[in-house]
Amino acid sequence: MTMQTAHLLDLPAQLEPAISAATGEMEAGRDLPEKLVWELRDSGAFRLLTPRELGGFEAPLETVLKVYEGFGRLDASAGWIVWNANWGFIGALLDEPGNARIWGPGPEPVFAASSMVGTAVPCEGGYRLSGYWKLVSGINHADWFAAAAYIKDGDDVLLTEEGMLDVRFFMLRREQLSVKDTWNAGGLLGSGSHDVVVEDAMVPGELVARVDVPARIRRPRYQGYIPSLVVPGCSAVVLGVAQTAIEETVALAVSKRTVTGGTLARSAHTQAVIARSEAALRAARLLLLSTARDLDLAGENGEPVTLERRAALRAAMSHAAQVSREVLTAMYELGGSASIYRGNAVERLFRDGTVALQHHNHSAGFFESAGRVRLGMPPALPVF
Repeated sequence: MTMQTAHLLDLPAQLEPAISAATGEMEAGRDLPEKLVWELRDSGAFRLLTPRELGGFEAPLETVLKVYEGFGRLDASAGWIVWNANWGFIGALLDEPGNARIWGPGPEPVFAASSMVGTAVPCEGGYRLSGYWKLVSGINHADWFAAAAYIKDGDDVLLTEEGMLDVRFFMLRREQLSVKDTWNAGGLLGSGSHDVVVEDAMVPGELVARVDVPARIRRPRYQGYIPSLVVPGCSAVVLGVAQTAIEETVALAVSKRTVTGGTLARSAHTQAVIARSEAALRAARLLLLSTARDLDLAGENGEPVTLERRAALRAAMSHAAQVSREVLTAMYELGGSASIYRGNAVERLFRDGTVALQHHNHSAGFFESAGRVRLGMPPALPVF
């Protein structure tokens, strides 16, 4: 383990006191407190994937996922924001003039993004961007919004040379968009996942990134399929949430009495559920990390990140989501009536985890797309 890797893996533990102190404010304010956001930023938690010349760590994906998981163990919303703010890799795609706009004088930029897609029309000097993006976590604290959009010519959506939909990333300043206060959810409240509206905003070409061409920075981290640096982070966060749910249930089981007079921990059913859940979760974690390691090694060895490797990552994500949902449900059920009360750790973990599992990236449909690739067919998704 390198010194940098050890430092990054220690970040969740370093931020634990600040995150714990902010828990109540997160729930009440439906967002991360401003103070916590800047503590996360200043610790380096938002520049895990940023190129070195822009002040980032340029860390391997496997390491990044372990960091996300670590934050997810502490708090789902904090982990979610750390994941969604790590868009510094965009600096490997943009040319130097675009990077100079984003990483200019002043504090480190904070990003937010959404998995939704808008539309962009070419114009002189760049593009006119419009759209409605739901669930933009951390947008109230972001300096820049990374908006995905299709390129349109009239009513037609343009295709790339490979015949795929032409989806690009557009970097918008905070003042170019409107935030709709829509985040009133059952869980993950501290993520501040409000909606964003953009109406005919001018985005200069130097702030538009393509993912279907080689990155400008020709180093291992950025030579694969760039969206693969983004999509698995949510799965790592949920694995962390599910692991903490097991730990909290184990702690509860030692003292919680059952109707027969013994403790929950003495029940053979409890013992079997805990063991099965932990084994399944560990296996899902190892699978996700192994697919990430495969992508890291491909970049380091100059090998292509093939569609098959991407399909393996997507299948690992869907598997992690499926297992995490089963574990969260099992822990909630084991807790009995204790699990229904606010203030019980498992109650909040269940709410946060199940909301996080509703993310598009956790859709079971990705199993189908991964299966299509295994059977020699295209995945039939624009970003896979």
